[in-house]
Order: sequence, then C-alpha cells, then structure tokens
Amino acid sequence: MNRARPALVLALAAASGAAGLAHQLLWMRRLVDILGADAGTFSRVIAAFFLGLSLGAFFAARRATPRPWRSVARAEAAVAALALGVFLTGQIALTLPAEGLFAGLFAWILPALLIAPPAFAMGVVIPWMIRATGPRLAVPLYAVNTLGGIAGILLVLGWALPQLGFAGASFLAIALNFAVALVAAFLPDARPVAPVVAPRSSPAAPTTMALTAFASGFLVLGVEVVLQHQFAQFLLSAHFSSALVLALVLAVLGLGAFLTPLAARLGGPALPLILILAAVALAAQPLLLVLQRGGVHYLPFNQTFADYLLAAFALGLPALALPLLPAALVFPLLLRAGTRRGIDAGHLLAANGLGGWLGAELTARVIAPVFGLWQAMAVLAAGFALTALAQPGRARWLLAPTALALVAASTFINARLPFAGLLNGDRLAEVSLGREGVVAVVTGGPDDWRLLLNNTYTLGGSRAALNQERQALLPVLLHGRAHDVATLGVATGSTLAGAALDPGVARLEGIELSPLVLNHARHRFAQFNRHVAADPRVTVTPGDARHVIARRPAQFDVITGDLFLPWNTGEGRLFTREHFVGVRAALKPGGLFCQWLPMYQLTREQFDAILRTFRAVFPDAWILRGDFYVSMPIIALVGGRPFAEIEWPAVDAACARVHASDACTDPLLRHVEGVAMLTVGPAPAPPPGPVITLANGWLEWNASHHVITPHPDWFIGVPLAEYLRGLQRTGRAELPPALRPAQDLGDLCVALEVARAANLPAADALTTALQENLPASLRADPAADWSAWPMRFAPALP
Repeated sequence: MNRARPALVLALAAASGAAGLAHQLLWMRRLVDILGADAGTFSRVIAAFFLGLSLGAFFAARRATPRPWRSVARAEAAVAALALGVFLTGQIALTLPAEGLFAGLFAWILPALLIAPPAFAMGVVIPWMIRATGPRLAVPLYAVNTLGGIAGILLVLGWALPQLGFAGASFLAIALNFAVALVAAFLPDARPVAPVVAPRSSPAAPTTMALTAFASGFLVLGVEVVLQHQFAQFLLSAHFSSALVLALVLAVLGLGAFLTPLAARLGGPALPLILILAAVALAAQPLLLVLQRGGVHYLPFNQTFADYLLAAFALGLPALALPLLPAALVFPLLLRAGTRRGIDAGHLLAANGLGGWLGAELTARVIAPVFGLWQAMAVLAAGFALTALAQPGRARWLLAPTALALVAASTFINARLPFAGLLNGDRLAEVSLGREGVVAVVTGGPDDWRLLLNNTYTLGGSRAALNQERQALLPVLLHGRAHDVATLGVATGSTLAGAALDPGVARLEGIELSPLVLNHARHRFAQFNRHVAADPRVTVTPGDARHVIARRPAQFDVITGDLFLPWNTGEGRLFTREHFVGVRAALKPGGLFCQWLPMYQLTREQFDAILRTFRAVFPDAWILRGDFYVSMPIIALVGGRPFAEIEWPAVDAACARVHASDACTDPLLRHVEGVAMLTVGPAPAPPPGPVITLANGWLEWNASHHVITPHPDWFIGVPLAEYLRGLQRTGRAELPPALRPAQDLGDLCVALEVARAANLPAADALTTALQENLPASLRADPAADWSAWPMRFAPALP
C-alpha cells in the first residue's frame, strides 16, 4: 500500500502544531483565571503540559501501532475531546470557592487533571506520524510541527481571542484537531514499522542519545526563559511581546530543523561541533543585544503597531535568531541520526520534552534569579559545551575546552553590561530577577528612589509618596468608620501606608503579586513608606490580588485598587466583571471599593468600557478625583454605597482623627472640606459597548495597541475636565450645603490647571479666586504641607 503524500502529511503536522500551541496558550490563560497569576500556577501548568507531552511520546515509542494513521486520528480526536473537557470544566471551576486546604489541593490537582491528559494525547501524534511515514520525514515533520506553533500564536493572540473570546478561540482550536483527525483517518498506512532499539555496540548508544536529547530540551527551554526576560527590558510589557519572542524562538527551531541535512554533511563530528558553536554563540548573545540598542533602552512607543513589530523583529533577528540557531540544530541532528538507525522517535521526543520542562522550571526558579539577566545565558552556554564533551569523537577534546574558555571570558563582559536604561544622574541601587521579571531599584538622589519593573514600568517612587498615600487614605476617610481595609497592590508600600494613617483602622491587608517588589518595599523604601511593614495592624499577602480578594468574603470595610495599567500583561484581569464581583463579595455591608484609573493611559472608549463593567456590579458607582492635574490625572470609580449615602459627619470625625495624629500632612485629607474638593458625583451609564470579562480580555487587547501609537487619544485635558464638571453639577445637590463651595473649588483647581497650561488670560483671575476661597480650616492649618498640593501649576497657598 502506498504511503500518504508528503505534502499532505507535512500540512497535517503543521496544523497539529498550530492547534497544540493554541491550546497551550488558552489553557495557561484559563488556569491563571482560575488559580491566580502567581508563580505556582505557571509552574504547575508548564509541568502538566510538558510531562503530558513526554509521557505521550514515551507511550508512542513503546506501543505497537499496526495502523499508525488511525492511531494519529484517534490521538487528535482525543486532544479535541479532552480540550473540550478543559473548556467545560474550566467554566465550572471558575465558580467554585477555593478555601483553606481545598485551595491548595485544588491548585495542584486541577492542572494535572485538565492539562496532562490532552497533552499526553498530543505527545503521541508526531512519533506515530513518523512511524507512518518512515525516518525520511522525521525531521521535516518535527520542523513543520514546530513552525505550526507560530500559526497557533497568530491565530489565538492575533485574532481569535480578541474577536471571538475565550470560548470561540477554544472551539476553533478544537475544530482544527478534529480536522486533522478526520484527514488522518483516511490516509493509507504503509507496512508498520515496529519500535527498534539500537544495539549497544553502535557508535552512539541510545542512552547517550536520550541524555543528549534531554540536555538539548533543558538548555533550549532555559535559553527561551532567559530570552523572555532579556527582551522584556526592551519591549512593551504587553501580551504580544512575549508571544513575539516565543514566535521567534519557534521560527529558529523550525529553521534549524530544515538546515539539518546541511549540518549532517559534516559527518560524525557534526553534533559536537554544533554543540560547541551553540555554546560560543549564546555566550556572545547578551553583548550582541546590548550593543544593538546602545544600552538597555526600550523601543520607543510613538510609532504604528506594525512599525513597532518590525522594530522588534529587527532587534530579535541578530540578537536572538542568530545566536540561537546552532542550538536549534542539536535535537534535529539527534532525531535524524536516531530514526535512521531504527530508534523510535518517541524515545527522543520524550527525553527532549522532559528536559524542556526541567530546563524551563530550573532556569525560572534558580539559574536566572541566582546568576542574573546576562550571566544566566553564559551558564546555559556552558551547558552546551559540557554536552559536547559527552559526545563520542576526538573533536570534543580540542574544541569543547576552547568553548568553555570563551564562555568563561564572556562572563567578565556580561558583568559590565547594564541592567536598566538609567537617566542622567541615576544609579542602580539593586536589581533582582524572578518569574515576574526584572525588578530594579533606581535612585537619583537621597529623596529620589524609584521601583522599576522590566525597565519600562515605574511601580512607584519616593517623590510620589504623598500622592500614593492619598489613593488609600481618601476612601478610608469617605467610609468614615473603616475598621478592616485591603489594598490591591503594594509596590513601594506608600499606598498601604496611606490607609494606615487613620488610627481607626484596626486591620490592614496589602496584596502584592511580586515577592521581589514586597522585598524592596520592606527594605529599600521603608524610610519613604513610614515603615508600614512593621505596623502590627498590617499583613502583607503575596499573590494575585484578584484571586486572593475573592477568598475574603465580607471581610473589609474598604478595598482600594491601585493604579493598574490596562496594557500591562495580566493587569487587564483587574478590570473584569469577575474581579469586581469578587471584590463586592469581599466587602462588608456598606463597604466601599475604590478603583483608581490612570486616565493618561486610557482612551474614552476604554474608560467607558471600564465604567460599564464596574456599573454592572456596582450600579451605584460614583467618581473621585485623585488630584487636579490635567496632563496626568487619576480618578477613581467608587462603589458599594451610593454617593448620596456618604455620612459626612463620620467623614469629618475620620479627618479629625487623622488631623490629631499629625502623621498625615496632606492639606486636603486633614479636613472634611479638602475631602469634598476631591469628590465629583454619580457616574452615569456610558453608551452601549463591550463589558470586560475574563472570557474576552477586551481591554488588554485594545489598550496594548493604543499605547504604542504616535498620538494616542487619552481621555485627559479639557475633554475629561468637561466630563467631570458635568457629573459634579449633578453630584453637588447630594452634598451637604456647607460642603458645596469646597467641591466647586476642586473644579476651579482643574480649570486653573487648564488655563495655566494653555496660557489663558483667565488664569490670574482663577488663581485669585482659589486663594480667596480656600476653606478657612485648610488655610489655618499649620501642619499642612502645601508642597504636596496636587497641581502642576499650584499657586502660592498659605
């Protein structure tokens, strides 16, 4: 019986690879939705996926298949059916409470239960395809299957998730599996080839090949982890950036497989020579990357999305593709040699997959954190040189020590490479690396300390401490009797410190995703956050705020959401309806939830989507100002209690407590009139449009495209000022008459900012009006720090 046509077979392998990568991305997203975005979730999902693949490949190698194409069809159908189970079970799991011991067991059992079985079915596909077609197509099948993964990335992240949502993207990937199964079921089977183990006397015994396959998987996946961290210092921290790096890595692995016949012409020394070349190329990679950008400087945002992607590819080709290419040849050379000597491909794929899991995990947990951004690559490069020493042949003894010497020399160069793009006068005080990225502490002087994530995202700084304190203290004061308070996000610790300024607060919980950030907040920023970590009322919980707060039913009087950038990877989840539902459940009766919004990073369409989603859970939503700025304003959506039901006598009493303690010097928050200046009023329903959910991730996709455009239309300046003025006119009637002039003065401050920024003649008159109408309580307060007044063009105030 004739074999199937090679072109059709390769097309099936590519389609299978596309579906596999699509599922991997979707499963990771769904498990993060269910279990939270902490390091443990990522580790367990990756472990379940890679172990499933490895076990599937090993099973395929050990099991006889008289009709391999029928077996491939059954395996693809099994992937589709099990993936449907992942989708349905995931939908149910999202609604399950996870408390106490059950939460820990759930976090371990769910990835193994949902991910490992379909990954196992994926793992048998390529070994059985190779068995059906013979060793001649082994490497091409591996190559197109790998390249198909790029199509899976483009399919899911480039189109299906934004357009169809999670459900639509899942069903599309499932349909692709069924299509592969249907075609495979009708392909003709050649005479079956039983698994054969190479004789022990062969030039390269199967054990050596399996160990080399393991080492290749370990080192290549470790390199990919380090590359993701490196390129995160140069690219926007958005969903497409990590996908772009992954796509480049897959492209190089596929290209390496296609170049295998050329490398094989070197004969017996081919494998050790390629391993040595991989060691040298990867040792030089950090220097190539830094030289290409003239330092650690991220790509500018002010360009079209297409131009940005082209610039990212231009950065990746010489600094990623070329250094990785020799490493990409290693496993295909093994696969080619092994299958031609009768060794079943499943054995090699199983060892490679197992190595890949351990390489990714150990690099993320140990190698990268211990050795750092640049030296970690040298460690992995040394791994390739040591693997070359384990190969048969004489070439290894001459060239491998030379490669190790070059790797050792590269460490001296790497030690001098920068970790962040510093401004003039800045100094890098400390840098640490974890699964969440590179966290750097930068100082520009004794009172100027900043916390930087992945070189592009400033988490906070000492000079903004008072503004950050205001974000937490303001909703506490508006509650009036807050006893239990939570802040979603800790960063430098100043927000947490703000809530602690009210002596009436008895318990305060800060929730922060990054352990590295928490460590810096405790040690580097203690002098700027009032040593809040030492406050006996304070508990700091590491973890995903969305997940943690959902496990705190009816526990808090006030919950404050920090400033989350909607385009930053994962932060869009903190604007979803599911998150807001979890927050509402965590509030006590009459409690307040205050979610701050960086208006300088939101378009009107994005703001309306957030407001629409917020009102779906908090129909009584109202708005606060965080400051009077025009170019970089922040406002808050507040829910849980209507604006008209704010108990202003309790607010006055809370301000009096803060005033008496003298710890807070913010003139606005020491007096009830200052608090009134920051109020706006009820938030009306926006026009019909999208509601942000975990299933659609609308905000994340939309925001990441807008942030890099040349002229983003942020909802700031006059349009925002006019919008808030309209709401304030409605809200004015719901304030006590004595506080209405103070609220009007808040609007006047914004008008003055606009006038000063535009050099309008009315600016002088507005300045005089502010000075003359400033509430007497603020004017007569000797402890007020007027330098903290939140205006860019602040007038001279007493």
